Amino acid sequence: NYVVRFERGERLIEALTQFVIDNDIKASWISGLGGAQWAELGFYDLDAQQYLWKRHDELLEITSLQGNVAWMHDKPILHIHGTFSGRDYRAIGGHVKELEVGGTCELHLHTVFQDKLTRSTDPVTGLNLFDL
Repeated sequence: NYVVRFERGERLIEALTQFVIDNDIKASWISGLGGAQWAELGFYDLDAQQYLWKRHDELLEITSLQGNVAWMHDKPILHIHGTFSGRDYRAIGGHVKELEVGGTCELHLHTVFQDKLTRSTDPVTGLNLFDL
């Protein structure tokens, strides 16, 4: 298991992907909180089989991050969803494509005890699902 802190200005998905590679993390569940300078979030349109992306260019509280680490084509795949709030205290959320850390971002990575968790593309949904 790991407790990781990312600093202001770091791009979370980019930095966390590198952490996963550097530490040879085969499978993990992620939870976290913190702050963001901005966040790009997605909603998956199941009928169109594509994400609809929206960038939120404002200071945000990261009220919750939940996700996992798996592998596909020898690359780590981070699947992270987040809930955020702005100055108006209203929540927004979705699939986290990327965000820039504000004050800090603190994560707990709970490793899963198996050789490697992998994903494959599901032809019905278009999603990259766990191979279980």
